[in-house]
Amino acid sequence: MGPNFKLVTLTLAMILAFVVSALDANAISGTEHVPHAQAHQVPGHDPIGEPGDVSEALRTIQIDIEETQSGYMLFKPDAIHIEHGTVVRFSITNSGTMDHEFFLGSFDEVQEHLNWMRKNPNMTHDSGNAVSVPPGETKELVWNFSNITNLEFVCLIPGHREAGMFGVIMVHDHLAPRSNG
Repeated sequence: MGPNFKLVTLTLAMILAFVVSALDANAISGTEHVPHAQAHQVPGHDPIGEPGDVSEALRTIQIDIEETQSGYMLFKPDAIHIEHGTVVRFSITNSGTMDHEFFLGSFDEVQEHLNWMRKNPNMTHDSGNAVSVPPGETKELVWNFSNITNLEFVCLIPGHREAGMFGVIMVHDHLAPRSNG
């Protein structure tokens, strides 16, 4: 084997090392996939339903955002049962003094987006399965719970979930008889 073979082999090894390290850097940084509020539109997402039409809403759920003197940030209620196939209008009121969000997602999608928000803290959400709620305001989000699943609602602003701003929605068909409208 001549010197050219060794040079070609060394060059190919360096290129391969560069490509592998670049791929690894993207995997660590998350730049290969940017999470977004419309996770329901991404192929392969966890099925959590889709945005609903307010004229089809069969139920309205009041969500209150509270900030306690001891530093907790809470959604009330923080556990909700919904009948499969129901379109729900969430009315979210922020009675606190800070900006907050209401984001619906699967547990995996919420964790992925939470990690992304820690790196991009100025990102806000106001479409699809998420809404930003400034202090003293009430916003609405309408969702069609077309899939039997468990999902999370959360405030993705860095530090808020850790302070208690999360809840669970359980969507089932066996909790109550189907309503007649």
